[in-house]
Amino acid sequence: MKKKGKAKQRILQASFGIGLILFVVLIELVAVHPSGIYSYTQQGYKEFKIGLSKEKVLKKINKRKTIRTIRVCDPDRVFELKSRRLFEMEVNLASSDYWLCPDRTGKNFLFLFRDEILERILLQRLRFGKKKEGSILFSQCNPEIINDVEKYLTTIEKLKVFYDTDS
Repeated sequence: MKKKGKAKQRILQASFGIGLILFVVLIELVAVHPSGIYSYTQQGYKEFKIGLSKEKVLKKINKRKTIRTIRVCDPDRVFELKSRRLFEMEVNLASSDYWLCPDRTGKNFLFLFRDEILERILLQRLRFGKKKEGSILFSQCNPEIINDVEKYLTTIEKLKVFYDTDS
């Protein structure tokens, strides 16, 4: 009698474990964003709203504890936080229209400005095993690519691109 009870308990434990694994896989498929590049031109992404000035975007970056580096293009320069001090608007930061910001959570931001106003946000999300397959858009300051981002995204980019447009 005791052996039957233990066997039922083992079967129950195994089925609970398998059910839990299936639940995790389901959440992974449904709830987690797929790998790719997300382009925001309408509203923006969370607190980063399209139409903000560079100073306001920098304030929003300073509120995010996960962004510790800003790389600017043209002039090519890297700003890195090494203490509790926040980013300050410096000449090179103010003069650049392209800010690359890697996030500690695995996302990479590319802020594109026109006339000192945030025009577009590109967000790269990579899944766990695909960290090395990222776009060169988020690792290099190539003026040819950055000046015509839309052409690059539609013709050359290998990652899937998701747009926030209504159509």
